[in-house]
Amino acid sequence: MDGLSNQLNAGGIAQKLELRQLVLTTCFIVLGTSLRLLKHVLVGPVQFVNFLAVFTIIGGLLLGYMAGAFIGVMSFIVSDLLLGSAGLWTVFTSLSMGFVGALSALIRRIEKDSSLLGVGVCSYLLVLTYDILSSVMSQILFVPLAVAFIWSIIGLFLPSPPAFYPVGLVTEIVTVVLIVLIYPQVKRVWKEVKS
Repeated sequence: MDGLSNQLNAGGIAQKLELRQLVLTTCFIVLGTSLRLLKHVLVGPVQFVNFLAVFTIIGGLLLGYMAGAFIGVMSFIVSDLLLGSAGLWTVFTSLSMGFVGALSALIRRIEKDSSLLGVGVCSYLLVLTYDILSSVMSQILFVPLAVAFIWSIIGLFLPSPPAFYPVGLVTEIVTVVLIVLIYPQVKRVWKEVKS
């Protein structure tokens, strides 16, 4: 009888943990989407931070590759729909961010107890991957791959007339700083919730 009781308790704990993961996944989608919408209300389409990347990468770090991918895909789809800017590019941006969310789970595997410097460097590489991948995917329908790649790099790292600052570099740095500041706090709380 004790074995059955232990199995039922273990099943109940597993269900509670799955429910908590689902709730946290949903919270990350809502937070990323809400902050993206707020940024658009306050400063318009000026790009200087990628809130969706912040919560996608943190979600992948804490919850694994499936949650990271889901957060990345859904947050872009929902926010583009709410902004009224959904289009073909939504497919490219959401799939690219989903890929980054899945990859972010690798940081947890590479460094079991990641240092903030390690998280920062890996996060920068992930955000850079998203920026280049989504840009190349958007252009590949119209230009050869090599041209799309070169245009993507130029667009990310050289000041352009509409912005007059290197949009990609600024966005990547601000996004990574937010990840490094937020991740330890969320990780600490998540450990307490899981216990």
